[in-house]
Amino acid sequence: MRLRYLVTFLILCGGISFVLAQDAPRFLDKAGPYIGQKPPGKIPEYFAPGIISVDENFEHSTAIFSPDGREVYWTTNVGLYTENGIQGNLRLHYMKMVNGRWTVPQIPPFAKDLNLDRPVFSPDGTRLYFDMLKMYYYPNGAEETDIFFVERTENGWSDPVPASPLINSNRIERLHCIAADGSLYFARDPFTNNESIFVTKRINGQFTKPIELGESYNSESYEYALLISPNEEYMIICENTSSGANVKISFNKPNGEWTERFQTPYYTGGFLSLSPDGKYLFLENEGIQWVSTSFVEELKPDYLKYAGRI
Repeated sequence: MRLRYLVTFLILCGGISFVLAQDAPRFLDKAGPYIGQKPPGKIPEYFAPGIISVDENFEHSTAIFSPDGREVYWTTNVGLYTENGIQGNLRLHYMKMVNGRWTVPQIPPFAKDLNLDRPVFSPDGTRLYFDMLKMYYYPNGAEETDIFFVERTENGWSDPVPASPLINSNRIERLHCIAADGSLYFARDPFTNNESIFVTKRINGQFTKPIELGESYNSESYEYALLISPNEEYMIICENTSSGANVKISFNKPNGEWTERFQTPYYTGGFLSLSPDGKYLFLENEGIQWVSTSFVEELKPDYLKYAGRI
């Protein structure tokens, strides 16, 4: 009898060990900040080639790091566009640093079988926002895209929930960025003649009624992407012009107005993000690239560059 119980106990232990082994994270031979990649200079370099920037994939975002730098999220577009114009499967991926080592890329549980795009962290890292595409026909036809988020829990992330009924409408909403104070910038009716960028403040945990922004944010061209530095010192814009998707920069004046847009040396397919420390700009250009943000100070007008330094 005791022998039978012992055998049963060992089988159960073996089963538990198997489950734990199955659930245990798998790791890459990569450690340290930014997946152990050598930081770039003024020339854009592909970020984590063969890991995040993969030849057989079509990366449809930049690399979005959590504020503590221990997680990174990005989107790939599997299949790109089909013959009838339907966009392929947008799949959100992530990696996490555990005890200094990085896990292999995988799809987070909340994102299984969902078309998610443009991930953006809240300033405190407790929320991850993204676009959820319910239908997407390109370039003409039915499209339904809203902004959702997941929230950190004791067991990981919550299920996706809509950002706010004040943000999501029966029109198309597309996420741009979230400022240090939690303000969310988004486009409504993107890539149409009615496109406009809005901002909504987050006060006491609730978003306010979105306000349509002025010419500093909405030019005659399409704004493919827009991000605002944490201290709101500058704004980087991916502007679609006749010469391509140019990356431009505008600086905040002491009176709160924005300067004209200055051309940077860079181009992108339409996605921008900053590293948590602000030292690097991530951009999508047939893969995810990163480059030093040293150009910011170099392009700043002298009357702003030396303001307050006397």
